Amino acid sequence: MSTINFSAREINFKIVYYGPGLSGKTTNLKRIYDQVPAESKGEMVSLATEDERTLFFDFLPLDLGKVNGFKTRFHLYTVPGQVFYNSSRKLILRGVDGVVFVADSAPNRLRANAESLRNLRENLKEYNLSLNEIPYVIQINKRDLENALPVEMIRQVLDPSSSVDFYEAIAEQFKGVFEPLRSVSKLVLEKLAQTT
Repeated sequence: MSTINFSAREINFKIVYYGPGLSGKTTNLKRIYDQVPAESKGEMVSLATEDERTLFFDFLPLDLGKVNGFKTRFHLYTVPGQVFYNSSRKLILRGVDGVVFVADSAPNRLRANAESLRNLRENLKEYNLSLNEIPYVIQINKRDLENALPVEMIRQVLDPSSSVDFYEAIAEQFKGVFEPLRSVSKLVLEKLAQTT
């Protein structure tokens, strides 16, 4: 849920990068962080667990405009990929405004993609939310793998109705990284406009 900072005249939004372990969530955030001008971003924070890390940073986008005279500030988070960190995943989802689901293109990761998306749905239920209610997009990462699964196969497993926008990416090379973020950010702002 967005929060308003009246003294700074900012509306703050929370975007969470969700997906199976090693799908590229962290790489996405690092590449975005590297590209955002220093004056438009906060510090990147990493909360390390034994086997995984959660990254967070905020940035003030320059091209998404203002809402009723307020600047928009987006706070980006990643969740731990391993299932045994589910309580951390739930905590990070609290107050979420939008989700970028990062799927892995490797053939042996198709099941992990499906399980992670199912887990996302379950964890959103804890906050009485569903993917039908919050803005989200799917980024299919690692498209440069020699044996990358066809996009249509991944789409059929994750969202057969094709109601969500899919983006192909190679996060390591900064290809297809900003597009899903820009898309989900616009969806978040459109949702806010509908409720005000």
